[in-house]
Amino acid sequence: GYRDNAFERVELIKQLGQRLPDNIRVLQSISFLSADECLKPIKSDILGLAHLFTEDSSTLTKIDFQWKKLHHTIWTETSNTLKLWSEVANYRDATGENPYHDLAEIALTALSLPHSNADVERTFSNMNFVKSKLRNKMKLSTLKAILTIKYGLKRQNTCCASYELPSDILRKIGTVEAYSYKISAREPEPSTLHASSSTVVHTTKRTGMQLLLNN
Repeated sequence: GYRDNAFERVELIKQLGQRLPDNIRVLQSISFLSADECLKPIKSDILGLAHLFTEDSSTLTKIDFQWKKLHHTIWTETSNTLKLWSEVANYRDATGENPYHDLAEIALTALSLPHSNADVERTFSNMNFVKSKLRNKMKLSTLKAILTIKYGLKRQNTCCASYELPSDILRKIGTVEAYSYKISAREPEPSTLHASSSTVVHTTKRTGMQLLLNN
């Protein structure tokens, strides 16, 4: 009846609140950085967002000043937000300085944050896939390295099976330089180290990054 529907609506509102991020105001502030908004002569205040990244009063003053004069410069990448802020970060005036350095740094930092629960959940899903029950003793540094490689390959639109390692990296595999922290704990036999080195280098040349991501 009516009471059941009311309880269902209340429960639905609770679940909706749980799905929304706690930093919803931060996300609203980030929308000010869009190419359409940030180039308007009259735009929203940027200091609310800037306060989340720095408390230095002089830096905040610079950011506010740079934000207010941003539309005075003629930009070419006005249809894509990320490309626009990349252009702002690389901009140089007649003196070779970037008059928007502080603003661009804050903007790119804010835009690099995950903006939805889906992004965070996707990252945790990949983390659980890499650090499975069979590999529950994996160190955090190894997990971070594998995830960095996975996302790096994705950004380059390439696959681990076809990726070619740089020659200087291949030369280090199996050498004292690459495994010095292990060798200091337990010195292996020279013959064993040599055999391991040649095997790893040969296998890596054959399969690229596949061993690291699939094992």
